[in-house]
Amino acid sequence: MWRFIKRRAQRRALLALMVATAGLSVCASSSAQDYPTKPIRLIVPYATGGGVDIVARTVAEYVSTTLGKTVLVENRTGAGGNVGGAFVVKSEPDGYTLLVGSNSAAVNNSLYKNMPYNASTDLTPIILIGTVPMVLLVSPSITPKTVGEVVALAKAKPGVLNVGSGGNGTGEHLAYEMFKRQTGIEAQHVPYRGGAAVYTDLIGGQVQLFFSNQLAAAPFVKAGQLRAVGVTGDARSPELPDLPTFAEQGLPEYKAFVWWGLMGPAGIPPATVSQINALFAKAIHAPEVQLKLRSMGARPEGGSVESFDKFFKREVKTWSELIKAANIQITE
Repeated sequence: MWRFIKRRAQRRALLALMVATAGLSVCASSSAQDYPTKPIRLIVPYATGGGVDIVARTVAEYVSTTLGKTVLVENRTGAGGNVGGAFVVKSEPDGYTLLVGSNSAAVNNSLYKNMPYNASTDLTPIILIGTVPMVLLVSPSITPKTVGEVVALAKAKPGVLNVGSGGNGTGEHLAYEMFKRQTGIEAQHVPYRGGAAVYTDLIGGQVQLFFSNQLAAAPFVKAGQLRAVGVTGDARSPELPDLPTFAEQGLPEYKAFVWWGLMGPAGIPPATVSQINALFAKAIHAPEVQLKLRSMGARPEGGSVESFDKFFKREVKTWSELIKAANIQITE
Protein backbone atom coordinates (compact mmCIF):
# COMPACT_ATOMS: atom_id res chain seq x y z
CA MET A 1 0.00 0.00 0.00
CA TRP A 2 2.75 2.44 0.95
CA ARG A 3 4.66 1.52 -2.22
CA PHE A 4 1.58 2.32 -4.31
CA ILE A 5 1.18 5.71 -2.61
CA LYS A 6 4.87 6.43 -3.03
CA ARG A 7 4.81 5.56 -6.76
CA ARG A 8 1.73 7.73 -7.27
CA ALA A 9 3.44 10.65 -5.51
CA GLN A 10 6.53 10.20 -7.66
CA ARG A 11 4.41 10.17 -10.83
CA ARG A 12 2.67 13.39 -9.75
CA ALA A 13 6.02 15.05 -9.01
CA LEU A 14 7.39 13.98 -12.40
CA LEU A 15 4.26 15.25 -14.16
CA ALA A 16 4.50 18.58 -12.36
CA LEU A 17 8.16 18.91 -13.37
CA MET A 18 7.32 18.15 -17.02
CA VAL A 19 4.53 20.74 -17.03
CA ALA A 20 6.81 23.36 -15.47
CA THR A 21 9.60 22.64 -17.94
CA ALA A 22 7.19 22.84 -20.86
CA GLY A 23 5.92 26.14 -19.53
CA LEU A 24 9.41 27.58 -19.32
CA SER A 25 10.13 26.42 -22.88
CA VAL A 26 6.98 28.03 -24.17
CA CYS A 27 7.82 31.29 -22.34
CA ALA A 28 11.38 31.30 -23.70
CA SER A 29 10.15 30.59 -27.23
CA SER A 30 7.47 33.24 -26.93
CA SER A 31 10.01 35.75 -25.59
CA ALA A 32 12.31 35.18 -28.58
CA GLN A 33 9.46 35.35 -31.07
CA ASP A 34 8.03 38.53 -29.52
CA TYR A 35 11.27 40.54 -29.77
CA PRO A 36 11.17 43.46 -29.51
CA THR A 37 8.62 44.09 -26.78
CA LYS A 38 9.93 47.58 -25.98
CA PRO A 39 11.88 50.34 -27.78
CA ILE A 40 15.34 49.54 -29.12
CA ARG A 41 18.10 52.10 -28.60
CA LEU A 42 20.75 52.52 -31.29
CA ILE A 43 23.81 54.21 -29.80
CA VAL A 44 25.76 56.30 -32.31
CA PRO A 45 29.24 57.07 -30.93
CA TYR A 46 29.62 60.16 -33.13
CA ALA A 47 27.87 63.50 -33.60
CA THR A 48 24.67 64.00 -35.57
CA GLY A 49 24.96 64.53 -39.31
CA GLY A 50 27.94 62.26 -39.92
CA GLY A 51 27.91 59.04 -41.93
CA VAL A 52 27.36 56.72 -38.96
CA ASP A 53 24.51 58.91 -37.69
CA ILE A 54 22.80 59.04 -41.10
CA VAL A 55 23.01 55.27 -41.48
CA ALA A 56 21.62 54.71 -37.99
CA ARG A 57 18.67 57.03 -38.57
CA THR A 58 17.95 55.52 -41.98
CA VAL A 59 17.57 51.96 -40.68
CA ALA A 60 15.86 53.14 -37.48
CA GLU A 61 13.24 55.04 -39.43
CA TYR A 62 12.44 52.03 -41.62
CA VAL A 63 12.15 49.62 -38.69
CA SER A 64 9.98 52.11 -36.79
CA THR A 65 7.66 53.31 -39.54
CA THR A 66 7.42 50.31 -41.85
CA LEU A 67 7.94 47.37 -39.52
CA GLY A 68 6.20 49.00 -36.56
CA LYS A 69 9.02 48.42 -34.04
CA THR A 70 10.15 51.51 -32.13
CA VAL A 71 13.84 52.29 -32.61
CA LEU A 72 15.43 55.35 -31.00
CA VAL A 73 18.78 56.83 -32.03
CA GLU A 74 20.98 58.29 -29.30
CA ASN A 75 24.31 60.06 -29.90
CA ARG A 76 26.98 59.49 -27.24
CA THR A 77 30.16 61.07 -28.53
CA GLY A 78 33.76 61.24 -27.38
CA ALA A 79 37.17 59.55 -27.45
CA GLY A 80 37.00 58.43 -31.06
CA GLY A 81 33.85 56.40 -30.50
CA ASN A 82 34.94 54.86 -27.19
CA VAL A 83 32.36 56.67 -25.04
CA GLY A 84 29.43 55.26 -26.99
CA GLY A 85 31.05 51.86 -27.23
CA ALA A 86 31.66 51.69 -23.48
CA PHE A 87 28.06 52.66 -22.79
CA VAL A 88 26.80 49.72 -24.88
CA VAL A 89 29.32 47.29 -23.37
CA LYS A 90 28.04 48.13 -19.87
CA SER A 91 24.36 47.91 -20.81
CA GLU A 92 22.03 45.00 -20.08
CA PRO A 93 22.65 42.22 -22.65
CA ASP A 94 18.98 41.91 -23.56
CA GLY A 95 19.18 43.21 -27.13
CA TYR A 96 17.60 46.59 -26.46
CA THR A 97 20.77 48.72 -26.38
CA LEU A 98 22.84 48.35 -29.53
CA LEU A 99 25.86 50.07 -31.05
CA VAL A 100 26.10 51.29 -34.63
CA GLY A 101 29.75 50.37 -34.94
CA SER A 102 32.26 51.29 -37.60
CA ASN A 103 35.98 50.93 -38.33
CA SER A 104 36.89 52.41 -34.93
CA ALA A 105 35.47 49.33 -33.22
CA ALA A 106 38.11 47.23 -34.97
CA VAL A 107 41.09 49.54 -34.44
CA ASN A 108 40.69 51.47 -31.18
CA ASN A 109 41.96 48.70 -28.93
CA SER A 110 45.23 48.87 -30.85
CA LEU A 111 45.37 52.67 -31.00
CA TYR A 112 44.44 53.68 -27.44
CA LYS A 113 46.48 52.69 -24.40
CA ASN A 114 43.66 53.04 -21.86
CA MET A 115 40.65 51.49 -23.56
CA PRO A 116 37.67 50.95 -21.23
CA TYR A 117 36.73 47.70 -22.97
CA ASN A 118 37.92 45.07 -25.45
CA ALA A 119 35.77 45.19 -28.57
CA SER A 120 36.74 41.66 -29.59
CA THR A 121 35.33 40.12 -26.41
CA ASP A 122 32.92 42.72 -25.05
CA LEU A 123 30.88 43.36 -28.19
CA THR A 124 28.66 40.97 -30.15
CA PRO A 125 28.63 41.45 -33.95
CA ILE A 126 25.03 41.19 -35.20
CA ILE A 127 24.77 42.39 -38.81
CA LEU A 128 26.92 44.29 -41.31
CA ILE A 129 24.94 47.23 -42.68
CA GLY A 130 27.13 48.57 -45.48
CA THR A 131 30.62 49.23 -46.80
CA VAL A 132 32.10 52.23 -48.60
CA PRO A 133 35.22 51.89 -50.77
CA MET A 134 38.17 54.25 -50.43
CA VAL A 135 39.84 56.06 -53.29
CA LEU A 136 43.37 57.34 -53.73
CA LEU A 137 43.23 61.02 -54.68
CA VAL A 138 46.13 62.98 -56.18
CA SER A 139 46.63 66.71 -56.35
CA PRO A 140 46.50 68.54 -59.71
CA SER A 141 50.05 69.61 -58.86
CA ILE A 142 51.43 66.16 -59.76
CA THR A 143 51.01 64.09 -62.94
CA PRO A 144 50.16 60.44 -62.00
CA LYS A 145 46.95 59.02 -63.45
CA THR A 146 47.29 55.43 -62.15
CA VAL A 147 48.29 53.70 -58.95
CA GLY A 148 51.45 52.44 -60.66
CA GLU A 149 52.45 55.96 -61.63
CA VAL A 150 51.94 57.14 -58.04
CA VAL A 151 54.22 54.36 -56.79
CA ALA A 152 56.85 55.16 -59.44
CA LEU A 153 56.84 58.87 -58.54
CA ALA A 154 57.03 58.18 -54.80
CA LYS A 155 59.95 55.79 -55.28
CA ALA A 156 61.72 58.28 -57.52
CA LYS A 157 61.32 60.96 -54.83
CA PRO A 158 61.37 59.10 -51.48
CA GLY A 159 60.05 61.19 -48.61
CA VAL A 160 59.17 64.15 -50.83
CA LEU A 161 55.44 63.58 -51.42
CA ASN A 162 53.03 64.57 -48.65
CA VAL A 163 50.10 62.31 -47.74
CA GLY A 164 47.28 64.05 -45.90
CA SER A 165 44.91 62.46 -43.40
CA GLY A 166 42.24 63.50 -40.93
CA GLY A 167 44.58 62.68 -38.05
CA ASN A 168 46.78 59.97 -36.57
CA GLY A 169 45.04 56.60 -36.52
CA THR A 170 42.18 57.67 -38.78
CA GLY A 171 41.01 55.50 -41.65
CA GLU A 172 42.85 57.76 -44.10
CA HIS A 173 46.09 57.36 -42.20
CA LEU A 174 45.77 53.60 -41.87
CA ALA A 175 44.89 53.27 -45.57
CA TYR A 176 48.16 55.03 -46.43
CA GLU A 177 50.14 52.83 -44.04
CA MET A 178 48.72 49.73 -45.72
CA PHE A 179 49.58 51.15 -49.15
CA LYS A 180 53.08 52.02 -47.97
CA ARG A 181 53.74 48.49 -46.76
CA GLN A 182 52.38 46.81 -49.87
CA THR A 183 54.29 49.03 -52.33
CA GLY A 184 57.46 49.97 -50.42
CA ILE A 185 57.06 53.72 -50.97
CA GLU A 186 58.16 56.44 -48.57
CA ALA A 187 56.09 59.62 -48.22
CA GLN A 188 55.54 62.21 -45.50
CA HIS A 189 52.35 61.72 -43.49
CA VAL A 190 50.67 65.05 -42.65
CA PRO A 191 47.84 64.68 -40.09
CA TYR A 192 45.09 67.33 -40.04
CA ARG A 193 42.27 67.93 -37.59
CA GLY A 194 39.63 66.24 -39.72
CA GLY A 195 39.53 65.10 -43.31
CA ALA A 196 37.69 68.15 -44.66
CA ALA A 197 40.74 70.37 -44.21
CA VAL A 198 42.87 68.04 -46.33
CA TYR A 199 40.86 68.74 -49.48
CA THR A 200 41.74 72.44 -49.56
CA ASP A 201 45.46 71.75 -49.35
CA LEU A 202 45.21 68.81 -51.76
CA ILE A 203 43.63 71.06 -54.37
CA GLY A 204 46.22 73.75 -53.62
CA GLY A 205 49.13 71.33 -53.87
CA GLN A 206 50.42 71.56 -50.28
CA VAL A 207 49.76 67.81 -50.00
CA GLN A 208 49.86 65.52 -53.00
CA LEU A 209 48.10 62.31 -51.93
CA PHE A 210 45.02 61.52 -49.89
CA PHE A 211 43.13 58.29 -49.20
CA SER A 212 39.47 59.19 -48.72
CA ASN A 213 36.19 57.36 -48.55
CA GLN A 214 34.29 57.51 -51.82
CA LEU A 215 31.35 59.42 -50.34
CA ALA A 216 33.50 62.45 -49.55
CA ALA A 217 35.77 62.15 -52.59
CA ALA A 218 33.23 61.72 -55.40
CA PRO A 219 32.06 65.38 -55.64
CA PHE A 220 35.65 66.63 -56.02
CA VAL A 221 36.42 63.98 -58.64
CA LYS A 222 33.26 64.61 -60.65
CA ALA A 223 33.89 68.37 -60.55
CA GLY A 224 37.39 67.85 -61.93
CA GLN A 225 39.08 69.43 -58.92
CA LEU A 226 40.95 66.27 -57.96
CA ARG A 227 42.06 63.12 -59.75
CA ALA A 228 41.25 59.63 -58.45
CA VAL A 229 43.66 56.90 -59.52
CA GLY A 230 42.21 53.79 -57.84
CA VAL A 231 39.31 52.47 -55.78
CA THR A 232 39.29 49.68 -53.22
CA GLY A 233 36.88 46.78 -53.31
CA ASP A 234 36.28 43.65 -55.36
CA ALA A 235 34.59 45.53 -58.21
CA ARG A 236 34.42 49.00 -59.67
CA SER A 237 32.10 51.44 -57.98
CA PRO A 238 28.84 52.43 -59.70
CA GLU A 239 29.57 56.00 -58.53
CA LEU A 240 32.91 56.06 -60.38
CA PRO A 241 32.57 53.33 -63.03
CA ASP A 242 35.62 54.40 -65.05
CA LEU A 243 37.96 54.21 -62.06
CA PRO A 244 39.94 50.91 -61.94
CA THR A 245 40.25 49.02 -58.67
CA PHE A 246 43.56 48.54 -56.89
CA ALA A 247 43.26 44.85 -57.73
CA GLU A 248 43.04 45.64 -61.45
CA GLN A 249 46.22 47.66 -61.05
CA GLY A 250 48.26 44.91 -59.44
CA LEU A 251 47.38 45.21 -55.73
CA PRO A 252 44.77 42.47 -55.12
CA GLU A 253 45.48 42.39 -51.37
CA TYR A 254 44.84 46.08 -50.84
CA LYS A 255 41.54 46.13 -48.93
CA ALA A 256 40.67 49.31 -47.05
CA PHE A 257 37.14 50.62 -46.74
CA VAL A 258 34.68 52.26 -44.39
CA TRP A 259 32.03 50.01 -42.87
CA TRP A 260 29.02 50.20 -40.54
CA GLY A 261 27.55 47.36 -38.50
CA LEU A 262 25.15 46.66 -35.69
CA MET A 263 26.72 45.33 -32.48
CA GLY A 264 25.56 44.61 -28.95
CA PRO A 265 27.11 43.89 -25.57
CA ALA A 266 28.54 40.44 -24.91
CA GLY A 267 26.09 37.96 -23.43
CA ILE A 268 23.00 38.57 -25.57
CA PRO A 269 21.22 35.20 -25.94
CA PRO A 270 21.92 33.69 -29.40
CA ALA A 271 18.19 33.44 -30.14
CA THR A 272 17.81 37.16 -29.52
CA VAL A 273 20.86 37.95 -31.66
CA SER A 274 19.23 36.01 -34.51
CA GLN A 275 16.00 37.95 -34.02
CA ILE A 276 17.82 41.28 -34.17
CA ASN A 277 19.70 40.18 -37.28
CA ALA A 278 16.47 39.19 -39.03
CA LEU A 279 14.70 42.42 -38.03
CA PHE A 280 17.42 44.73 -39.31
CA ALA A 281 18.11 42.58 -42.38
CA LYS A 282 14.59 43.51 -43.53
CA ALA A 283 15.56 47.17 -43.29
CA ILE A 284 18.91 46.76 -45.05
CA HIS A 285 17.29 44.92 -47.96
CA ALA A 286 14.38 47.36 -48.30
CA PRO A 287 14.57 49.26 -51.64
CA GLU A 288 14.30 52.70 -50.02
CA VAL A 289 17.07 51.93 -47.52
CA GLN A 290 19.29 50.51 -50.24
CA LEU A 291 18.68 53.63 -52.32
CA LYS A 292 19.77 55.82 -49.41
CA LEU A 293 22.89 53.77 -48.75
CA ARG A 294 23.85 53.80 -52.43
CA SER A 295 23.35 57.58 -52.52
CA MET A 296 26.08 57.68 -49.85
CA GLY A 297 28.40 55.69 -52.10
CA ALA A 298 27.87 52.60 -49.97
CA ARG A 299 27.27 48.99 -50.83
CA PRO A 300 24.38 47.57 -48.74
CA GLU A 301 25.46 44.34 -47.05
CA GLY A 302 23.26 42.44 -44.60
CA GLY A 303 24.10 38.77 -44.20
CA SER A 304 24.27 36.41 -41.26
CA VAL A 305 25.56 36.91 -37.74
CA GLU A 306 28.37 34.47 -38.51
CA SER A 307 29.49 36.34 -41.65
CA PHE A 308 29.72 39.65 -39.78
CA ASP A 309 31.58 37.97 -36.93
CA LYS A 310 34.19 36.65 -39.40
CA PHE A 311 34.38 40.05 -41.10
CA PHE A 312 34.94 41.83 -37.79
CA LYS A 313 37.63 39.40 -36.64
CA ARG A 314 39.42 39.83 -39.96
CA GLU A 315 39.30 43.63 -39.62
CA VAL A 316 40.70 43.48 -36.08
CA LYS A 317 43.53 41.19 -37.15
CA THR A 318 44.46 43.19 -40.25
CA TRP A 319 44.58 46.59 -38.61
CA SER A 320 46.03 45.54 -35.26
CA GLU A 321 49.00 44.00 -37.05
CA LEU A 322 49.49 47.10 -39.19
CA ILE A 323 49.14 49.52 -36.24
CA LYS A 324 51.70 47.55 -34.27
CA ALA A 325 54.12 47.42 -37.20
CA ALA A 326 53.77 51.17 -37.84
CA ASN A 327 53.93 51.97 -34.09
CA ILE A 328 50.83 54.19 -34.24
CA GLN A 329 49.34 55.27 -30.92
CA ILE A 330 46.81 57.81 -29.67
CA THR A 331 47.47 59.06 -26.16
CA GLU A 332 44.40 61.33 -25.76
